[in-house]
Amino acid sequence: MENASKALIIAGAILISILLIAISMYIYTSAKGTIDTAASKMGENEKQAYNATVLQYVGPGKRGNDALSVIDAVISSNNNCAGESGKFIAITPSGLKSNTSGVATATIGTPGDANNDAATVQGHSDSMTKLKGDINRGKKYDIDAKYSNTGIIQEIVITEKN
Repeated sequence: MENASKALIIAGAILISILLIAISMYIYTSAKGTIDTAASKMGENEKQAYNATVLQYVGPGKRGNDALSVIDAVISSNNNCAGESGKFIAITPSGLKSNTSGVATATIGTPGDANNDAATVQGHSDSMTKLKGDINRGKKYDIDAKYSNTGIIQEIVITEKN
């Protein structure tokens, strides 16, 4: 009789231990899910902040001043992110009538370039600055953004409207 009561007490203690472990695992997994969700939202906020500096100038029928401003914003963004893999925004001029800079027909930089060290960024920034000479403030431009599969802008296309 004494052994049976001790066996029941031990069995009860084991059941309570299993229940505590199960509850602990449940709390851990739900807390981990909350932390993962918060981290992914922070990533989205960071992407939005990265894209926001350029997105304000994107759209159809923009003025020449907006085209100049988007080039300045891209240069600034690229300089700020020099050395960060995948954070390079290329510019593709399309159909620009003036070609005084000599760069108005080719994409400047490689979209999302993983090798965006300071020297590479500076070289592309110089070409982008020269491209500003081909933008006419009195004309209209379509400014489009192309995104990477991670959701950040990797290329800006500036097309002169007729």
